[in-house]
Amino acid sequence: MSALRPFRIWKAIAFSFIAAILFFSIAQYAWAAGDTSRRQVILVVCDYLKADDLNRPELTHLHNFFGEGSVALLNTNTGGARSRQNAAATISAGRVALSTGSVEPLAFGPRENVGGEDPMALFQARTGIAPERGNLVVLDISTIQWANKKKENNAEPGALGDTLHEKGLKTAVIGNSDLPGAFLNNRSAALIAMDRKGIIDAGNVSEEVLNYDPYEPLGHRTDYKRIEKTFLELQPQTDLMVIDLGDLVRLENKREELTTKVYLQERDKILHEYNDFIGYLMEKTDLSQSLLLVTTTIPTVDDKDNGVNGFFGFIGVQGKGMEEGLLTTPTTRKQGLITLYDIAPSIGSFLQVDPDPLYIGRTWQVIQTEDNLSIMQNIEERTILTSLLRPPMVKGYILFHLIVLAIILFFLVFDPKKGKNLGPLLLGLMAVPLTWLLMCLLNITDPWIFLVLFLVIDVAAVLASIWLARDKNYDPLIFLCLATVAALLIDTVSGGHLQRFSVLSYDPMSGARFYGIGNEYMGVLMGAGIIGVSLLVQRLKKHPTVQYLAAAIIFLSVLVVLGAPWWGSEFGGFAASLIAFGYTFLRLFKIRVKPRHILIGLLLVVICSGGVFVLDYMRPPELRSHFGQFAFSVRSSGLSAVKEVVVRKLAMNYKLIRYTIWTKVLMCSLLALGILFYRPVGIFRRILTKNPAIAAGLAGGVLGAVTALLFNDSGIVAAATAIIFPAATLFYLVLREQTASL
Repeated sequence: MSALRPFRIWKAIAFSFIAAILFFSIAQYAWAAGDTSRRQVILVVCDYLKADDLNRPELTHLHNFFGEGSVALLNTNTGGARSRQNAAATISAGRVALSTGSVEPLAFGPRENVGGEDPMALFQARTGIAPERGNLVVLDISTIQWANKKKENNAEPGALGDTLHEKGLKTAVIGNSDLPGAFLNNRSAALIAMDRKGIIDAGNVSEEVLNYDPYEPLGHRTDYKRIEKTFLELQPQTDLMVIDLGDLVRLENKREELTTKVYLQERDKILHEYNDFIGYLMEKTDLSQSLLLVTTTIPTVDDKDNGVNGFFGFIGVQGKGMEEGLLTTPTTRKQGLITLYDIAPSIGSFLQVDPDPLYIGRTWQVIQTEDNLSIMQNIEERTILTSLLRPPMVKGYILFHLIVLAIILFFLVFDPKKGKNLGPLLLGLMAVPLTWLLMCLLNITDPWIFLVLFLVIDVAAVLASIWLARDKNYDPLIFLCLATVAALLIDTVSGGHLQRFSVLSYDPMSGARFYGIGNEYMGVLMGAGIIGVSLLVQRLKKHPTVQYLAAAIIFLSVLVVLGAPWWGSEFGGFAASLIAFGYTFLRLFKIRVKPRHILIGLLLVVICSGGVFVLDYMRPPELRSHFGQFAFSVRSSGLSAVKEVVVRKLAMNYKLIRYTIWTKVLMCSLLALGILFYRPVGIFRRILTKNPAIAAGLAGGVLGAVTALLFNDSGIVAAATAIIFPAATLFYLVLREQTASL
């Protein structure tokens, strides 16, 4: 018995071990099954809903849905006009895309007819694909595909639907924005759920989901009972469901046929119906495993009295993983702002499908914050105010810049005594970019308050530069240049919160850029950096070690911030500044350069620029900037991606050179510098001889403007802002020299 005892013990241990393995395996399987339980996304399209509507206390469900969920403004940029059909195509493609031009796409389901013909038979005849029973089809899918091929934007509407179908997931669309009798149909929302073949698994977009009453202002309106019934039928078998409520679209299409009183009454009625339906969806949807999205996909603000067109839509999300806060994505890097093409990858990520390789949108994240709705609306108000003020203020600044240069030239040539007091005007011109940046520290939404404070801050900056100056020739210029550089670097490193609302920065509504340093401030940063360093070297000529350190630190800081994908993300500015800074540094410290050194320098520029691309490309896809994404596109699409970018950049530069007012700044500044070279006689040469460091800076500034023009897709803008500081500095020094000689 004693010999069998150890065997029994080991047998018991082995049995216990196997039992434990089985227990944990079953538990792990059960946990995994619970985690991968069926998820669902419901996207409700409420075009022409306005952000102000969400503040109405009687619209309880709408207000609570957005106020307690994750919200964001929606950049509505597409491959063409900001229309419903292009917006739907853009969501579906995961990148800016086109639909069928100004005509609504033709989407049909079973039991409908097109001019007496079966839409399913027409679809099969056009595409060679036989839809399955119950499918909805987009008859215009070939037209949509050809439109995007002709545009050469690499967009393929239906990409979202394809990613879902590849994983065996189902799509559905319910509702329409039809105006029977006036238009054939208005069913853009169907594009969101279709695949690349133009097929949606199920749904109802026919006139069956409408009620008709000739005594109603709309005539036809959404039949919510039918919508709800169809929703309940499809909900168990659908993974992505798009619902188009449509009545606000119908109302806007009939707006000119209605009196103001009837229009407002009808809009109020529709909003209450929307509110009740959102409440119904929240009640019938398991938000612990699903997502409910409510969005308007087209611009919502049209304030013609103020001459402002807002280009934002907005979106709200509730459900699994969504908390009260603001949405953001790596596309924008801005809290409370995403794009239409971020929606597809975000839906796909939630439904656990792989992103389509053509997506340029990214998956959203939630930044928890209280009072999210007020924050979103404040961002919209400030952005629209900036957009309102940008054209007159920038044009006014440019006009004032040209007038000041012309006046100074006139007095320098004809009456030098009267021109000696014009120096503060030049300092004021140099202070404007900094002033526009500092203005964004204040939460201003009134244009008149903005204008008054702008003048106050600009004058204060000029007075401070003069008051702090020990050497009146150099110190005011050094103060303004380096203060501008420091403010831009600090703001960029901290997230660009000031540039987001600056008059001289990019516009998030247009969507040309969302993060980093825009071309306007890139030119300012380069020009101010070169002139600031040159003046500082001239000022510290008795301290050579400090000269080297100051120049190296400032130039390297600007280059690092410009080139870093997580900060400036300005590849063209990085390459241009690298050349201009290198040349200026060599000139400042009289370093002799041989021809082979130039070749080595150009090779270093190529290596450093390529290193920036590689660095960004090596980052995780969700963190890459636009040039990291470009490197990925080149790898996946080859030379076609390069061709697309080159053609787009050349077209943009050609357009801007012809039409932008910044072209006048660049040409007139260069002309003024040319005139100074000859008149007053000898003064130009005298200044540069006395100030060799400044001579190097002026040459570097002009070179920087040229390289900025070559390396940027809006190069004329960067070149024009880069030349402001060199031109103003030279004129200021000429005035000081002329005054001293009188």
